[in-house]
Amino acid sequence: MQDQSIPTLSELQALHGRIFATLTAQEALVMDFYRRQGRKFDVVVGIINEADPIEVAAARTEAEADEIMKQANSRISVTIGPRAESAWAQRAGPRREC
Repeated sequence: MQDQSIPTLSELQALHGRIFATLTAQEALVMDFYRRQGRKFDVVVGIINEADPIEVAAARTEAEADEIMKQANSRISVTIGPRAESAWAQRAGPRREC
């Protein structure tokens, strides 16, 4: 993730098809950011569940459900809509060069 608080779309695209359990801590932050706020950016992030759906549904928290899906090698799905680039630019503001 760059210096700003909003992860780039390229960081997000890199997660598509990855096994949920193999994400680094930084990649997990990118996924979580867009999982929670993706609609603002015309982005949808999901987890293709390979676990027992009944077990996932019985989870008491999102973290517990995530852990169940990680153990089943569930994959990340990323859909970036046509307005994503402009939505990202408006919310992220000007980029700072280091």
